[in-house]
Amino acid sequence: MGNSEHVKKEYPSLDGTTCNFRLACEVARQQAAELNTISEYLYQSIMFRETMPGLSDMFDGIALDEMHHFRMLGELINRLGGDPTVRTAVRGRGGICLREDKDSRAPVAAARTLGCNIAAERAAYNEYIRLASLAERMGQLPAATLLRRIACDERSHIERQEELLK
Repeated sequence: MGNSEHVKKEYPSLDGTTCNFRLACEVARQQAAELNTISEYLYQSIMFRETMPGLSDMFDGIALDEMHHFRMLGELINRLGGDPTVRTAVRGRGGICLREDKDSRAPVAAARTLGCNIAAERAAYNEYIRLASLAERMGQLPAATLLRRIACDERSHIERQEELLK
């Protein structure tokens, strides 16, 4: 598996987080989205393992980052007084067809997959920035710091994938 970004920079402490059910509900929606993201990256890693192992390794590494985000968001929800139980159906964006002539189809499928991933990561980045601002307005500075740290990871995911499209 590829290196995951979260080992490069520590995540902030949640000490000082106080009960706030409204923020817990807002964060819970994003935690559910992380579960879908984990599923997508693992699926993509499996589909490109044979034809593009380097890309597959990068998807594995990003999935590990997203798993860590999922865990940290669960801890934040718990500290905010919420229940980090996720009730969601995992939804994919559709399959990657590499059945016939895998080697010639893989680059096209990879470019399309990267484009979709970049768009999803941008949306996640924007949502984390929104949540961080909301947390700041609510006086939840540890939560805001964590949410901005996760946004930083999402931006890194965007940059890593955009680099492959050049």
